[in-house]
Amino acid sequence: MHRVADFVQWVGRNRHALLFFSLIATIAIGPLLSEFGSNGTVLNVLLGLTLLAASLMPSHAHARVQKRGFLVFVVLAIALGLAPIRSGLGETGPITLALWSAIAFFGAARALRYAMSSRRVDRDHLLAALNAYLLVGVFLGALWLALEEAMPGSLVSGSAPLQHPTLPDGIYFSFVTLATLGYGDILPATPIARGIAVFEAIFGQLYLAVMVARLVSLRIAGETQDAPP
Repeated sequence: MHRVADFVQWVGRNRHALLFFSLIATIAIGPLLSEFGSNGTVLNVLLGLTLLAASLMPSHAHARVQKRGFLVFVVLAIALGLAPIRSGLGETGPITLALWSAIAFFGAARALRYAMSSRRVDRDHLLAALNAYLLVGVFLGALWLALEEAMPGSLVSGSAPLQHPTLPDGIYFSFVTLATLGYGDILPATPIARGIAVFEAIFGQLYLAVMVARLVSLRIAGETQDAPP
C-alpha cells in the first residue's frame, strides 16, 4: 500500500513532465510506425495515455468532485476508443477521435490557465505552457483524421484526394498548420477544413506571441525582485 501511495504521489508531482514526454513520444513514434506498416494500435494506445495524463492537470480544491467525475468520463472515453482494438473490430473511429479531441482541448485550457497563473518561471509552469501547445497540435491532428474519415475529400494531396490517411498524417498536417509552415503537400479542400485550418494557424501564432511575452515579463520581474537594493 505504501508503494502504491508513493507512486501516486510521484505521478502527481511529475504530471507535467509525464504529459510532456507522452506528447513527444506520440509525435515521434507516429512516423516510425507508419514507415514500418503498423496498424495504428500502438499510436492509439499512446493517444489514450496522453489523454489520461492531460486529465490530471491541476484544478482548484473546490472542484475536486468535478475533477473526479471528469476523470471517470475520460477513462470511459478511452475505453470506448480502444474497445475496437481489443475486440479486433478495427481502429478508433472518427466519433471517438472527435470526443478525445474535445477532452484534450479542455485539458489544454486547464494547462494554459495553470501556466498563466505563475508569478515566476519554473519547470512546472513552463511544461504546462508547452503541454497546452502540444495538446492542441496532437489532438487537432486526431480531429483532422476524424474529419477526413467522416467527410472524405476534406484533405487533398496536390489535386488528388488523400489516399488512406492515418493518424500520423493528421498530426503532421496539424503541426504544419499550427506553425504556419505551409509546405503544401497536404491541403484543406472544403470550407469546413479551411475554416479549421485558419483557426489553428491563428491560434498557433497568437499563442506563441502571448506566451513568449508572458514568460519574458515574468523573467524580468523575477530578476528585478531578486536584485539587491
